Amino acid sequence: METLTIRLAIPADAPAIAAVHCANWRDVYADVLDPAYLAGPIEEDRRELWQDRLASPSRWQSVLVADLPGGGLAGFICLYRDEDARWGSLVDNLHVVPGLRGRSIGRQLLRAGAQAMLMGKASAPGLHLWVFEGNIAARQFYARLGGREVERCLETELPTPPETFILRVFWPDLAMLGA
Repeated sequence: METLTIRLAIPADAPAIAAVHCANWRDVYADVLDPAYLAGPIEEDRRELWQDRLASPSRWQSVLVADLPGGGLAGFICLYRDEDARWGSLVDNLHVVPGLRGRSIGRQLLRAGAQAMLMGKASAPGLHLWVFEGNIAARQFYARLGGREVERCLETELPTPPETFILRVFWPDLAMLGA
């Protein structure tokens, strides 16, 4: 297991978080997201998103980053406590640098995120996220951690081909993640 420092993100982390987000989407979603979007607009879009989120976070938001021992960002997670009355807290983003996948970084971030929700006094015990149906590696990863696919919906927010589906993955109890 990789020795990481997991900490709360600060506004100065926004460019690195945006870069990891872009790299991950370009790698994993090359066949899902619009190629024109991935070729350029994604960079400004993600940079603005993370600058805004870190400069003016909601009181329900937690963004954690995983720093490598020698420096550099290995990945990040963004969660919203008690986002849904039925499903609980939301993992809005979980991304690991493409070349670092398979080294337990995502697992450590997800567990740290679940712990942050518990420490933040989440009123609902569950945790959920959305994943593209075609992202088999992520779906397998979440299943290994006890997540269950409980809902299938048409993706409507991102530039995707028609009939692109997303799945809700659910952990009914934060403690399932070792939090």
